[in-house]
Amino acid sequence: MEKVLSGKPVAAALNKAAKRILAEHPMEPKMLLIQVGSEAASAYYVQSILKNAAKFGCKAELMSLPDDSGQDYLLKQIQRANTDPYVHGIMIQKPLPKSFDESLINLSVNPDKDLDALNPINLGRIMAETEGFLPCTPAAVIYSLKYYGIDPVGKNTVILGRSNVVGKPLANILLWKKLNATVTVCHSRTANLADICRNADILISAIGIPHFVKADMVKENAVLIDVGINEITGAEGKAIYVGDMDYKALYDKALALTPVPGGIGRITTSLLYLNLIKAALIAKGINKSVDEYIDLVFVENT
Repeated sequence: MEKVLSGKPVAAALNKAAKRILAEHPMEPKMLLIQVGSEAASAYYVQSILKNAAKFGCKAELMSLPDDSGQDYLLKQIQRANTDPYVHGIMIQKPLPKSFDESLINLSVNPDKDLDALNPINLGRIMAETEGFLPCTPAAVIYSLKYYGIDPVGKNTVILGRSNVVGKPLANILLWKKLNATVTVCHSRTANLADICRNADILISAIGIPHFVKADMVKENAVLIDVGINEITGAEGKAIYVGDMDYKALYDKALALTPVPGGIGRITTSLLYLNLIKAALIAKGINKSVDEYIDLVFVENT
């Protein structure tokens, strides 16, 4: 197993699979990406998405709304996209303004165009282990583990963070019978957090606090998956991006760990486009299973 779990080769395998699908089913899938306001880490991800559209043979349109645009206006834009046959996938970039009802926004997105799988119907499909979209960031964690041969079966797997975007869906995916991890989800009210982390065979952090996970919070030879992307001021006064884990302090202690940037985030963008292609296929009446996508990425790309 490699020490540094780079996202680059995983993303390359996903990109190859996406191009193969488009070669077999010629089309130009279109995504509408809606962003309300401009939060630093969010803007970083948005630019990555837009920059990669052409590479996948897809279109990505950014609808950038000001903070004061209002929830009703956002809902109208979502409804237009839901019924637009030329828009195959919709992504609402988080976070939204605090005054917005996030549950209502998620519910308003057509489940067949819901690229980040936040509609309750898609979340329910994850819990029931039935077909649907896999949310991009949790799926990036799963694809990374699989690519590097890290088997979660029976492993004590600890997730820091319980959001609907990462923590909750990732916990449920890891509990699927094909993965069979033993999962603990921690949050801001968890007692003895450091002790729980030290018992983890696989520790996954998605809390958005720079360098929160220190060396004394992990055991020797743990696998460390860092989902966080946090902007901080570097030594020269410039903005830099770091993860939730103190990478340098953890490097020698970990069996394997993901870098930030260049780790999970890089895979996430590729999976977003794979979901977009899946949405375009659904619109054509073709629905490939999750297992078919996994086979396409990890069998036909070996």
